[in-house]
Amino acid sequence: MLSKEETPVLAGTVPVFEIFLTKLETLAEVKPWLKDCIDEGLTFAKKYYQCMDNTSAYVVAMCTSYNLCL
Repeated sequence: MLSKEETPVLAGTVPVFEIFLTKLETLAEVKPWLKDCIDEGLTFAKKYYQCMDNTSAYVVAMCTSYNLCL
């Protein structure tokens, strides 16, 4: 998902990261004895996700990498 042919593509990063967060949340429900550890990781991951959300650098990088592929 993060590469197209041989060229890395940033456009898949955000959707893949969202899938990662969802899988971690599901894992915490399925394996409650791991919930504390998973919640610690989720806290860090959600903080990182908010940083991605608060900057336009990811949008610029996605558009740039898309244009390079054309």
